[in-house]
Amino acid sequence: MRTVLLRYYYALTLLLTAGSLLAQGQDSIRFKVQPVQCFGLRNGEIKIIEVFWGQSPYYFSLDGQTYSTRPVFDLLWAGEYTVYVRDSTGQEHTYPVLVPEPAELLVDLSLDDSVIVAGEWFHIKASVYPPGTALTSVEWRPPDLITIPGQLTQLVRIADSTDFAIEIQNKNGCIARDNILVPVEKTNLYFPNTFNPSSNQNNYFTVFSGDGVARVQSLQVYSRTGQLVFERRDFYPNDPLAGWNGKWRGRTAQAGAYVWVAQIEYLNGTKQQYSGSVTLIN
Repeated sequence: MRTVLLRYYYALTLLLTAGSLLAQGQDSIRFKVQPVQCFGLRNGEIKIIEVFWGQSPYYFSLDGQTYSTRPVFDLLWAGEYTVYVRDSTGQEHTYPVLVPEPAELLVDLSLDDSVIVAGEWFHIKASVYPPGTALTSVEWRPPDLITIPGQLTQLVRIADSTDFAIEIQNKNGCIARDNILVPVEKTNLYFPNTFNPSSNQNNYFTVFSGDGVARVQSLQVYSRTGQLVFERRDFYPNDPLAGWNGKWRGRTAQAGAYVWVAQIEYLNGTKQQYSGSVTLIN
């Protein structure tokens, strides 16, 4: 809230002082202007404190048609107004009054990478306008993916496409929001559908992957009758020697289709199970 002292007289001489506009003369009023709290709101106020001319009671208006003895105009939009003051004798003066409003509070989310790979770390940044705005609150969603609550830049990693949102608030209670959908480039997983232990190539069945996979928690292979013929736990993908070499109980297994089940752990800690079949060729 700021106090503005405005004095009018017929010659209207203006003097500019520290934050106040002065006009010396007898036809003056003193008033306070409460700026609009946040951009686009309707809560500004003009309050007439004192009238230095005429005879009471005084009547006040913003349109020059509807008058009231109430010296307060509230629920105002930002903008320029004309205050009409009329005394008991019918004498009237007008005063231009500005109800200001702050700049619009805005927030914009952006990414530091154009391609986000599942399980890899990336930064998501919130830019605030006007720059340098003091904030009292910064809330991110989803909160369980946020590493440093209350900060405008976050280092996160995700396994699936995720919608991030932010809500900020300044000292005036003004709120701004933004959201961004972060698309994820899925980690490529490849499980061979055939292999031949007797060949020089493609002689093991294992898990192959791109970036984003931390480890294979388990790989199990079952016969058509449901017997477990191979199992390995806690190994890295892309290592053929870590997979199944086609042997069961020390001998080459019978040719045919086998069912496999793999439990994959991604770099961000999420886990997912995959299953399928592979054909053993002798």
